[in-house]
Amino acid sequence: MKKFIKIFLVILIFALGSIYTDAAETVGSIEFTDLSESYWAYDGIVRLTKAGIIDGYPDDTFKPDGNITRAELVKILNQVFLFNEKQETSMFSDVTENDWFYEYIVAAQEAGYVDGYPDGTFKPNGLITRQEFCKMLAEINNLTELAYDSYPVDEISQWAVEYVKKVVSNRIMLPDSEDRFRALDNATRAEVCDALAKFIIVNDPVDGETNSSFSGDLGTNGSGNNTQEDMDNIMNRVVRRLELGVIPNLTTEGQKEIINDVTVNMNKYMEDNRHDYKTAAKETYEKYKLLSTEERDVLKSEVMKQNAMADLLQLQVFFFPDKEL
Repeated sequence: MKKFIKIFLVILIFALGSIYTDAAETVGSIEFTDLSESYWAYDGIVRLTKAGIIDGYPDDTFKPDGNITRAELVKILNQVFLFNEKQETSMFSDVTENDWFYEYIVAAQEAGYVDGYPDGTFKPNGLITRQEFCKMLAEINNLTELAYDSYPVDEISQWAVEYVKKVVSNRIMLPDSEDRFRALDNATRAEVCDALAKFIIVNDPVDGETNSSFSGDLGTNGSGNNTQEDMDNIMNRVVRRLELGVIPNLTTEGQKEIINDVTVNMNKYMEDNRHDYKTAAKETYEKYKLLSTEERDVLKSEVMKQNAMADLLQLQVFFFPDKEL
């Protein structure tokens, strides 16, 4: 069974059902001889290395364009998403107890996101492709395909189309400027770091205080902290989707009242950043707790169906960075 950490925060305190790692390290510079701070995936690489999830090499390089094996990726995913529970034995003929990756793969089996090949092997030393990476991300996070303007135009294996669309529409990995996704290419170390950094919360010291933030705008492949304008754009998207996509699918007045409270809270904050959104969110959460389990599940499901997970995660970190979960 997959191990989920439920997060109910802030404006969407009741709505998020996702997974993340809370890495206490501060985001800052880190020195690799083959990386500069202007490198497109620099922030993501820093985030994972400072969290102790991925390492550089003894010669002080990171090799961002290097590839990752299937076994290496499983180890990284287990660390990011906190998968520790294990099945008793490996279901793959080429994964034995003597292998360094054995414990990671039996944990991935228990989490339910790994498949082998028809011949019963896992091919742990094989390189992971971008589309295979998408499948793992989609299954781990229960992603739903959202409306999206520009899907990849280049080749994607038939079995992988749904997973690539889910990852792209949730803005976790995006096509390039020519709408090419390179699904059949092997994933690079930099690409894996950039995608997974979006699930890791770290602390940035600002004016002596500690706040959690993501490395960049999850709607792009670039980096850089979100501005107030960025957050307003995200909130506008979420409010529109809640009003037009979520409310019509809700069946009880209690559910609708909660979504209405959420949109009012967001709109008030956009009008005046001094608005006490935390108090309002806590009041909404008290109403949420009065819903039945079925009502809660439907509500969360509808919110996740209509919104990019990247947007929801950005709001969670921006508004409620220090919530204990």
